[in-house]
This record gives sequence, C-alpha cells and structure tokens, in this order.
Amino acid sequence: MTEPTQSGPYTGPPTPQHQPTAPAPGWAPPPRQGAPYPYAATPPAGHGRPATPPGDPAATADRTSGALLILGAVLAVGSSFATLDKSVQYVDEAEEQPVYETVAKAWSYTSGDIGGKTESVTQFSGLLLLFGALVAVAAAVLLLTGRGRRLPLGAGLTVGGAVLLLGTTLSVLTEAFNDTQWDGDGRTTTFGAGFYLLAVAFLLALGATVTTVLAGRHPAGAHPGPAQTPQPWQTPQPWQTPPGGAPAAPAPPAAQAFPPAQPPAPPTAPQG
Repeated sequence: MTEPTQSGPYTGPPTPQHQPTAPAPGWAPPPRQGAPYPYAATPPAGHGRPATPPGDPAATADRTSGALLILGAVLAVGSSFATLDKSVQYVDEAEEQPVYETVAKAWSYTSGDIGGKTESVTQFSGLLLLFGALVAVAAAVLLLTGRGRRLPLGAGLTVGGAVLLLGTTLSVLTEAFNDTQWDGDGRTTTFGAGFYLLAVAFLLALGATVTTVLAGRHPAGAHPGPAQTPQPWQTPQPWQTPPGGAPAAPAPPAAQAFPPAQPPAPPTAPQG
C-alpha cells in the first residue's frame, strides 16, 4: 500500500539559501550599499603618478623674508662706506667754482676748503648699520632653516631682526636728508651712491618685516594630501533598492498550483 499524500497545492522543491560566492582571483568583491568603492581611483596626474602636494605658504614666506633680509643687510653695510650726501658752498651764486664742501658718510664727516685743509670727524652711524645688519643676518638664518618656527622665541627674533634693520636704515637716511635743510645762500646738497643703496636696503627691510609679520599669523601646517577623485554615482537597479531604501534579496519563485492529489484506489479481491 502507498501512504496517502497531503492534499494542497504543490509548492515545489525548497529554495536554497543564498550563499555569497568568493570573487575570482585578482578581482575585488562588489561594493556593498553605502560602502566605499573598493577599486583604485584613476591617478589625478599623468604617467601613473599622483600630483605633488603644494608647498607650505608659511615656509615659502619665511624663505622670502630671509632672502630679503640678507640682501638688505649686504646693501646696508656697503652703503656705510659710500658717500651719503655732499654739500658745496659758493662765495657767489654767479660763480661756478665752489670754495667749501662737506662730505657725509656713515663712518666719517669731512669738511674744509676745496684744495685746502680739511677736517674729518668719526660718525657712529656705520656702527649702527653694522649692528642692524648682523642681527638681520642671524634672523635670516633662522628663517631659511625653519628654526624660526621651532624655537620658542624664534618668531620674536625674526621679527625683531627685520624691524631693527628697518629702523637703522631709516635713521641714517633721515640724518642724510636733514642736511638738505641748510641749502640756500650759495649752498647746495646732493645725495651720493650710499644714500641710494641705503634706500634700497630700507625697502628690502620693509618688505621682509611685512612678510614676516603676516606669515607669523598663519603657523605652518601639514601638507595637504592629493585631491580625491569623486566616484561616479551608480544608480541602483529596481531590484536592488526597495521602496523602504534597504537592499533586499531577490524574491523566491512563486509556488505553482497543482490539482489536489487523488486518493489511491481500494485494493481488489483476487479472483478464484
């Protein structure tokens, strides 16, 4: 005898559970919803090399200030040995031959009759320029080597060196310019090469001071990394994103309806 079967629609064989398959060798698994893209992004620069990070603006400003200070210090020392201004005195303005002259330098002041005896006295403006130039060179070394930001008093020393060179050059320029206030009544003052060299040194010191002060407000930071290339957004398929927003697995196949099973026929008696 056969066992009676249960009546009802035929549901078919049981659906096996989905098992994740391992990816093929050399291939990354597909990304999950909301996970970062596992594949390598296209290099932003050519030849397969990433773009180099930009330089630190604060370090660039320090190197610029250091170079300006060194140039300003050299010009300041060189101008101290050249003539700052020269004044000549005429007996009569109608005559072109001067009779008395004075020559001002940072280290000396000479006056006397032209072609006659002259007197010279020592000035200490050259010592002032030399001291300011030495301090400026020391500040420039701190800026160029990067120690101006690592030392506790580095920022103050660099700004102080630039300001000192700026002040000394301005002081000597003012002294030379004051000699022109005596012009008149046959006296004429002209500026020499030392005055113009000192003026250039003053401008360089001014630029170094401004650059150092502005750079001190923005401390040096870490180098920014290369820019990340945005990945294109992949539109999910209808079967991947249900109305609720969460990923859903594919639905199992619908059960097929079969007619109910017929009961077995009763056994028949054997015939004699």
